[in-house]
Amino acid sequence: MSSLLEDPSSFREGQAGSAIDDRFASAERFTTLRGIRNAAKKQLSPSAWNYLWTGTGDERTADENTAAFDRRRYNTPLFAGIGNPETGTSVLGYDLSFPAFIAPFGGEATFHPDGHLAVGRAAEAAGIKQMVPVAASYSLEDVAAASKAAAVFQLTFVGDEDHVVDMMHRAAAAGYEYICVTYSPIRQWRERLMEDRFSPRTSLSESNFGPGRSDPAPLHELLEFTQPRWNWKQAQHAIARSPLPCIIKGVQSAEDARASLDAGAAGLYVSNYGGRTIDRTAATIDILPEIRAVAGREVPIILDSGIRRGSDIATAVALGANAVALGRIVALGLAADGEAGVRRTLDLLQQELWTTLGHLGVSSIEELSPAIFRNVL
Repeated sequence: MSSLLEDPSSFREGQAGSAIDDRFASAERFTTLRGIRNAAKKQLSPSAWNYLWTGTGDERTADENTAAFDRRRYNTPLFAGIGNPETGTSVLGYDLSFPAFIAPFGGEATFHPDGHLAVGRAAEAAGIKQMVPVAASYSLEDVAAASKAAAVFQLTFVGDEDHVVDMMHRAAAAGYEYICVTYSPIRQWRERLMEDRFSPRTSLSESNFGPGRSDPAPLHELLEFTQPRWNWKQAQHAIARSPLPCIIKGVQSAEDARASLDAGAAGLYVSNYGGRTIDRTAATIDILPEIRAVAGREVPIILDSGIRRGSDIATAVALGANAVALGRIVALGLAADGEAGVRRTLDLLQQELWTTLGHLGVSSIEELSPAIFRNVL
């Protein structure tokens, strides 16, 4: 494992001097993920903080996502003889320094003006890959040009199919290698934002939308959900027309997994969107084992919703995920200190994962299994 604290020279190679200084300043300032969260909250206005942290309704699902991780109890062996665990792994053909992608979260310029440009540079420095959302604050081309991390472009299956397929081709031309597709039938009921009278529309760029851009719908229509929603037959047809393999996001049951694979998905993305779409759905970590059982061993599975620590990453992989996607936790780093804050966040997550592996008595990511738990809930 390469980390800032263990090997500062690993960061210096090929990096600008100001970036080095920023990263070391961030490391000195933030010693824990808790410190990054506290700093982010101080940096943001109350309404921007609510946009980052809110769930829908009573926010039961948002809370349950983290509580479900908390219920797991590890079985830590004595005298396991583990010296230096390996956090690296390969997912979707990418060699990752630890099993994580950046989740495709939108409106990120609300948290820092450099948005996904900064996030991508931090992801590249950390040795992981970035999923870029259609609702980003910069164009998909600009994000792809900012770093080599931008690998997956996320869009919503909504509106005119030809426009969706055109966007897939645009992503392929920009250098993306996968498409992440998802579905949102109607608007979300986020009461904190309703009370704030806050709309992410004011925070999102039209860079992926509007005149000269091929997209499923104009941004304001996409956010208001006025465009027709799709069924599985139409999703399968669009996936067949895609120039890139497609990962389906929002899988929340064995039935979703089967339908996704039947539609031609190259991978499954288990997500309840951090509890931000509908309340009182199951925590993703609870439904992961049944989805892995349907998918078999070969289908790659990515999971998000509730990842707050390096130990959560170990838990997700042990229960069947190949990797996690980091959303809120990365947005916190971005709000706290821009690119340097995201780099520090990823540093701390990898270091905690490394520590967790050692205590669990496993020497690599591939050795993680349900056997690490005292009880599997």
